[in-house]
Amino acid sequence: MPNFTFMAVQWVYLLALAVWVGGMIAFITLVAPALVAALDRESAGRVVAVFLGRFRAAVTVAIALLAATSVAKFLLWETVTPWLLVRWGCLAGMTALALYDFGVISPKLAAAKAAGDTATFGRVHRVAVASMGLTVLLGLAALFFS
Repeated sequence: MPNFTFMAVQWVYLLALAVWVGGMIAFITLVAPALVAALDRESAGRVVAVFLGRFRAAVTVAIALLAATSVAKFLLWETVTPWLLVRWGCLAGMTALALYDFGVISPKLAAAKAAGDTATFGRVHRVAVASMGLTVLLGLAALFFS
């Protein structure tokens, strides 16, 4: 007989990870390039700001669900292995990058945009893109080790 409790917990875990990583991949590869191609810079920036604000809310929920399901899986079914530690490290790295984005990168981007400081905006934007790329790589690794 299947363990429906495990299946439900694992489904929530994988769904949260898929929303986070899949959302970032879709944004990086589809949404942002389409906006830049279809709209002027100012309009594209406004749409991106709205999208990222909503996506941050989804990431916050994903982090909470990943934490809860990871704890449940460990307490009920898992034992400490090197692969489990790698997965946890990936999730911790993703969370740290998200918190850095929420608390440092996004406010700096908003301040540079408001001040019209294109040099600072460009520099911080490159950091944001690198952070997103690293988050995606960590997320794909976490999926692999799940």
